Amino acid sequence: MKQYKKTNSVKIFTLVFAIAIVFSGFALSAFAAPPANDNFANAEIINGIQVHITRSNVEATKEPGEANHANNPGGKSVWFKWTAPMSRVMSFTTNRSAGNLNTLLHVYKLNAQSNLQSVTFSNDINSPADLRSFARILIQQSTTYYIAIDGFSENGQTGVEGTFLLDIQPSFNFQGADYDSDGMTDFAYFRPSDGSWNYIETSSGVVKKRFWGTNGDIPLVYSNSNTNEFAVFRPSNGHWYQQPAFSTSNIYLPWGLPGDIPVPANYESTLATQPAVFRPSDGIWYIYRTENIFDYYRFGQAGDIPVPGLYSPDPFADIAVFRPSDGVWYFTKRISNTHLGDTFSAVQFGQQGDKPVPADYDGDGILDVAVYRPSTGAWYVLQSSDGQFKGVQWGIAEDIPTTGDFDGDGKFDFAVFRPSTGEWYILRSSDGQVQAKQFGQNGDIPVTANRTF
Repeated sequence: MKQYKKTNSVKIFTLVFAIAIVFSGFALSAFAAPPANDNFANAEIINGIQVHITRSNVEATKEPGEANHANNPGGKSVWFKWTAPMSRVMSFTTNRSAGNLNTLLHVYKLNAQSNLQSVTFSNDINSPADLRSFARILIQQSTTYYIAIDGFSENGQTGVEGTFLLDIQPSFNFQGADYDSDGMTDFAYFRPSDGSWNYIETSSGVVKKRFWGTNGDIPLVYSNSNTNEFAVFRPSNGHWYQQPAFSTSNIYLPWGLPGDIPVPANYESTLATQPAVFRPSDGIWYIYRTENIFDYYRFGQAGDIPVPGLYSPDPFADIAVFRPSDGVWYFTKRISNTHLGDTFSAVQFGQQGDKPVPADYDGDGILDVAVYRPSTGAWYVLQSSDGQFKGVQWGIAEDIPTTGDFDGDGKFDFAVFRPSTGEWYILRSSDGQVQAKQFGQNGDIPVTANRTF
């Protein structure tokens, strides 16, 4: 009898203890503290030209009177506060978050009355395949921006919650072929034999094809505001042919002469590309602005390879050439979309036979001087962030060097296309891993390769 009572009391105690644990766990879950940056007043301060942070909106709330971010009720918002270190086109995104969390992203700044003013926002990159967020916008140096990340709400339900990765980084839409506008360079090539563009959307993994151009055309990375377009320059007649990625409307522009080298870049705009040509015969750059209005620069000589881009901390492309005969780069750096304040500089970096591959390899928002040496398959980079030299062995003699941010971390990767096999080889800057992809065949032209070699 005593033994029975002892056993029964133990069972009762165990049952009560288990129930206590269950209710205790329920209480902790039901009344867990929201994130520290749940409210606008407690926005988390983040700094730098590159921001990569992992955060959560689990147990986050929506404040009374808080706006509907990205025009959705949401209900699980957290806040961040970031001051721009330079004027530059930047991307704000959750596109590298695992789990495809359906995020809302909204960027604000304060107006003269100290009220929040919408700057840009994003909901889905490519619904339903990619429910994360991506937005690209010109930001102004020293301006403070407030970023709200919320969870999408549907049919009156509270917004979704989970862990997300917030990236804020420079965006070079004029160098990376990003046809689905998710902030990552797509594998893309132009096939001269049939005039087709072929690319893989990173947001969905879907292979797409567009017929635009003919044999002999030069494919170009061309941007209209936030989206890339399909564009070719026809050397035989000096004409440009453009077609937006999300429509079939065609643009035709006679701008150039046979023998001119196309050099499209954002010379006059921060988000859009201007047609331009470099004329080796007289060393003049002709930049199209609007009908009957153009700029011209005398800069360079026959044999120079034009390499325009953002080599200075302002949002307008600089005029630049690489001279293979002596391995010298020459720059006219601009601080506005006028000639006022232009400065000249030069740097010796490279040798005869090198191919210029300028890009932002160190992620500071400024293009690095860089060359690819086919004879050895080596890349040589002069980092703009610290002036240090970097060498990387990546490729073989037949490879075509390409430029792009294939992993979306805000730094350009070392990448080559191998014509004999149609293979792409990417050395990812985010994790140092190798990415190989068979996509294309001999004769195809990778869109992000410099075709003016």
